[in-house]
Amino acid sequence: MAVAKSSSFNETSKQPCNCYKVASLSETILETGQTANLKDRYILGEQLGWGQFGVIRLCSDKLTREVLACKSISKDRLVTSDDARSVKLEIEIMTRLSGHPNVVDLKAVYEDEDYVHLVMELCAGGELFHRLEKYGRFYEADARVLFRHLMQVVLYCHEIGIVHRDLKPENILLATKASSSPIKLADFGLATYIEPGKCLHGTVGSPFYIAPEVLAGGYNQAADIWSAGVILYILLSGTPPFWGKTKSRIFDAVRAADLQFPSDPWDRISDSAKNLVRGMLNTDPSQRFTALQVLGIRISALVLDRQSFMMFNHPR
Repeated sequence: MAVAKSSSFNETSKQPCNCYKVASLSETILETGQTANLKDRYILGEQLGWGQFGVIRLCSDKLTREVLACKSISKDRLVTSDDARSVKLEIEIMTRLSGHPNVVDLKAVYEDEDYVHLVMELCAGGELFHRLEKYGRFYEADARVLFRHLMQVVLYCHEIGIVHRDLKPENILLATKASSSPIKLADFGLATYIEPGKCLHGTVGSPFYIAPEVLAGGYNQAADIWSAGVILYILLSGTPPFWGKTKSRIFDAVRAADLQFPSDPWDRISDSAKNLVRGMLNTDPSQRFTALQVLGIRISALVLDRQSFMMFNHPR
């Protein structure tokens, strides 16, 4: 069974973002002439999480009663002009990707005196990271379904010149609490554009998932493939391929890239899955699989048995 063939999302299906500012603002981050106040339309609820620049809360639409999520970015924490540009870029990229079935949908953006609020769809199933914490690892057939969806959105990003730069289970959300929930890629705070044949610079990403060429100083879209390969390794085994007790030791392990497949559990995982991991974790970015190649490779010829349908329900 193939992971998939290609990205099928039509960019023309995406919706433009609705951006608003309060009328009293003289200096703004958003470039919009529309005025409105978040609290006139939405009720903010309990806190769901937090990040470098702000918090994420439940958010209820007064008109439709739809329950959403609101990421409120504190403008006080946007210390430099680069910080402000990063927020604008995140909004621009999310707007461009909105409508893709495997991307968190951005509904509207509001700016007031203290915050920039991103109103998004709520993914009730939470982070893939927490599902992994609870159950350890995935059956290969189940991992194949989830990973196919991830690679479809990665392919689409790469086709339109976007690099996510922070692929990890914490940024992959489950749309519902159902065992068969679709995934939604989230947090485009480190995402950026890249031109064909060009390189990006600067150490960006999360330690366990960062590609060796990012640490070396120059990289392109292939860095996302490395991160996705690490995610696949973790989905199948429950552990990262490159380990260290400190950030610097993790970086050393990534640079060494001594990829191993311990007998427990890898003896029970197909050769095709291991070969896929090897191709995605090739230390030479020019020889590493592309997203399109990944989607055309058979991750498993596994026949679905009764246990394979019990997705996430039992640890292994």
